[in-house]
Amino acid sequence: MTLSRAPRGEAPPAAEDTSSRLPADSPPPVIVEATPLGVRAALLEMRARFGPSVPFDGSLGMAEIVLAEVLNNIVEHAYSGDRSGPIELRLVRDGIWLRVDVRDYGRAMPGESLPDADKTSANMTGAEFRPETAPEGGFGWFLIRAFARDLDYSRNGNQNRLRFTVPLNEDC
Repeated sequence: MTLSRAPRGEAPPAAEDTSSRLPADSPPPVIVEATPLGVRAALLEMRARFGPSVPFDGSLGMAEIVLAEVLNNIVEHAYSGDRSGPIELRLVRDGIWLRVDVRDYGRAMPGESLPDADKTSANMTGAEFRPETAPEGGFGWFLIRAFARDLDYSRNGNQNRLRFTVPLNEDC
């Protein structure tokens, strides 16, 4: 499953980014539409690929939470309104880690960078935590930062790219 062309006839980058942390022999990417059903399909594919080989289901659940939050953010924000398009997802198991590379052609992250860690966690901790006072996207990014490692976002032309790793072992 690969994209033969970028959405709206835009040319894809001329050469593959060589900074990817995924091995060259990775399985083909999973490509879904940026819709709630597309998110569900991606999560089912992740569970089908890695569920049988992960000894403790709770660890795969952590990976599922992070991936669901990331994909839902893309649907709700990058492709919000009248925009639609694909989400390209590369998933590779590397020992006790799941390496994830997510790409889309939606709107860029504000400031073309990840949300500030201090702002996304400010209302998420302590005795005074109230979900209704959390900033939009704050709780999702709090979960992503709590479970994922090596978060890296970049914008290359019209493409967003988010890379991260998630432990498949609860002791990490």
